[in-house]
Parts: sequence; structure tokens; C-alpha cells
Amino acid sequence: MPKKTKEPKDLEFWGEERFLNRSIKISGLKGEDATEIPVPDNEIVCDFCNAEITEFPVPVYLGNALCPKCFQGLGLKENNKKER
Repeated sequence: MPKKTKEPKDLEFWGEERFLNRSIKISGLKGEDATEIPVPDNEIVCDFCNAEITEFPVPVYLGNALCPKCFQGLGLKENNKKER
């Protein structure tokens, strides 16, 4: 029997423009305001293994950017490759 491949509904493919103007917010302690730290537009890393991502479009599964190795490891189909 052939191995079934998952077709997730939560899989998107993002172009380079989706990674522009990002920032990380760090909550303050004891009611202090959150600190916002800008992320350089060209700094894109895999959310699973922290490898640098340089190929586009980037597979994003459940909000996590994936490098080619981690994407392949999940066994997800690339069908309906829609850039969002």
C-alpha cells in the first residue's frame, strides 16, 4: 500500500514580501510595557531547526516558516501551492 501524504489546510507558501517589517514583542515584567524589537527583512530562519531560509516561496505550516529539510520531513504535499 502506498504511503499517504497529508494535505493540510493550514499550509501556506509565502513570498519574500510577507517577511518584511516584522518584529518581536517581549512582554515586560510587573506591568511594564512590552518591548518591540525589529527583525531584519533578510533574516528568515526555520522555526523548527533555525536554519537560514533563502529559497522562496517559503512553506509556512501553522504559522511556522519551514526550511526545505523540515518541510520534507513533515511529509506534507505541495499541491495547491498558493502564495498568500
